[in-house]
Amino acid sequence: MLVRKNLQRLALNIPNILSISRLLLVFPLILFLEINRPFYVFILIIIGGLTDYFDGLIARKFDLKTRLGAILDPLSDKVFYLIPLVFLCKNNLIPFWSLTLILFRELIISSLRNITKDGLPASHLGKIKTFFFFISVITFFAPLKVSLLNYLALVFYWIGFILTFLTLFGYLRIKKNLI
Repeated sequence: MLVRKNLQRLALNIPNILSISRLLLVFPLILFLEINRPFYVFILIIIGGLTDYFDGLIARKFDLKTRLGAILDPLSDKVFYLIPLVFLCKNNLIPFWSLTLILFRELIISSLRNITKDGLPASHLGKIKTFFFFISVITFFAPLKVSLLNYLALVFYWIGFILTFLTLFGYLRIKKNLI
């Protein structure tokens, strides 16, 4: 009974369930991107952002941090904002080279997380980077079609892009100190 309770506390807590739900939202997200339903994409991105916010809040408030959560939450974030970015790249709204560099950074960070005992939790700056990408994607898919929104979406995207590399250098510095 004690072992079962500990396993539930480690893996099946609300923050991890929220991260898993965000991963599951990827399937309808892809579908709505493919059939060109930007309003539904917009709604799913907002739901994904809310699950991200609440899983972090609950994990911190109730001390439900787990190694699984430290890997699952950032993975869910990446998958959830990178898929719309791929779509935006495919439609020539953002340049392919920038997305390639972002994906390269994500592979490096994921590798570092897999070889680090605590999963290398997200840094504060990394959370800000994710926020800018989420805001960029939300703005790109906003139901209002105003040219100013696309301009703002690009500004948010490029801020996220710059933060992508600032956080990479921060993680590499942390990893260097852990070796």
